[in-house]
Amino acid sequence: MHALDRLISENKTWSLVVSFQNPHPPNVAAGKYFDRYWDFKKDFFVPPSIDTAHLKNTPYKKDKNPKIQEIEAVKEWMVSYYALVEEVDHHIGRLLRKLDKAGQTNNTLLIFTSDHGESLGAHGRKGKGTFFEESVRSPLMFRLPNEIPQGKAIDIPTSSIDVFSTILDYTGNEMHDASDGKSLRRFIDESNTNSDYDNEVVVSEWDTRKPTKTGDLTGSILRGTYGFMVVKDNWKLIIVKSESNPAKDQLYNLAIDPFEMNNMLQHNGTSASKDIVGKVEHLKALLIEWMKRMNGSKGLYSKPVFNAGEGRGDIVEVVSRRTWKGFPIWVSDTELQIGKPALIGSKYIRKEFFYIGRTTEGILEVYNISVEGKDSHLIILNGFFAGPINAEEHERVKVAFKGRLDDLDILDAQIRVTHSEGEDIIIKLQGCNYSGKCHEEEK
Repeated sequence: MHALDRLISENKTWSLVVSFQNPHPPNVAAGKYFDRYWDFKKDFFVPPSIDTAHLKNTPYKKDKNPKIQEIEAVKEWMVSYYALVEEVDHHIGRLLRKLDKAGQTNNTLLIFTSDHGESLGAHGRKGKGTFFEESVRSPLMFRLPNEIPQGKAIDIPTSSIDVFSTILDYTGNEMHDASDGKSLRRFIDESNTNSDYDNEVVVSEWDTRKPTKTGDLTGSILRGTYGFMVVKDNWKLIIVKSESNPAKDQLYNLAIDPFEMNNMLQHNGTSASKDIVGKVEHLKALLIEWMKRMNGSKGLYSKPVFNAGEGRGDIVEVVSRRTWKGFPIWVSDTELQIGKPALIGSKYIRKEFFYIGRTTEGILEVYNISVEGKDSHLIILNGFFAGPINAEEHERVKVAFKGRLDDLDILDAQIRVTHSEGEDIIIKLQGCNYSGKCHEEEK
């Protein structure tokens, strides 16, 4: 509070980072907050994933403390956690009132976030250390009156890597942004068109090894759960870093399995359906694209030196890793949703991408990819149209919409793929209204 007083009194541009230790072990809350939540604990929600039977189909283990798998014990633990959350809220309120009193509320960009979540008994665990939602999700809120609409909610997955770029954007310093992030203003202002690649994808990396003076890395070699998470819409792929790692990869559909208790790569993918394999390959392709964009001049994801010489670099290892069954042809989607468009000039524009590939030996011949339907004139395809696709390779097709907003109310258009492996593949295009909800789903 004293630092904020000083900064305000200097009457110049300022920046202040306020870091709260809590909520964090040992989770000791002030009595008045603790007492209030103790009275509520009987009504606390404990996720069904506290039953750890589903972990046998993942590389994760339950906590060694059996209390973490007991509902009543977890509820008592939640008392301290929720009490500490309210205590932090109290102190943030003090900061906000001081900004109000100083007349600086309207010209101050305020950001609230955290570095990770908390399992709180989910999956029989405490703390972080997994790619499950309870661990990897964190709050992210922005406030800038007259610039950011009050109460606006964004349900598109985002990443903390983008926060710095967003700060520079809203403070007029975007020309100085040399980071790997991308401003989130495109979602707040609804100006995102997915111009060059799908930028509604989130990637996270887990690797706790540290470099030593000899150039080695502390901890184990590329085994265990070291790997990546990639999220697109409601789909999440968790894949380890090494081609030969025996750990199980994971695929979750968060729309129907929000507690992540059904790894759809059953038996590590040997019984997965063609549609599931297509989605896994889709998310893997998005991850590879991301690593190539982040690779930089140093080759962070392509050179083995960044794994202390082990393996062939993350990109090659992930490209080669495939613990699920192969198919002579796969597509990323059989229904492709046209996401929220942006008004550019007099037209609404939106770009989506679908992927097609082969994972078995031989060559897939794609004879033609075209759009049909009475609204086909609203859709333009770019990229791959026809040609051979070798084993373990894929191609990307850009699907661009340009038209009026009400053209998406009922979109009569589909993509037809003719190929060498059997019947044509039809990919139905789904229109969405400006709220981002597909009309097909609203019926």
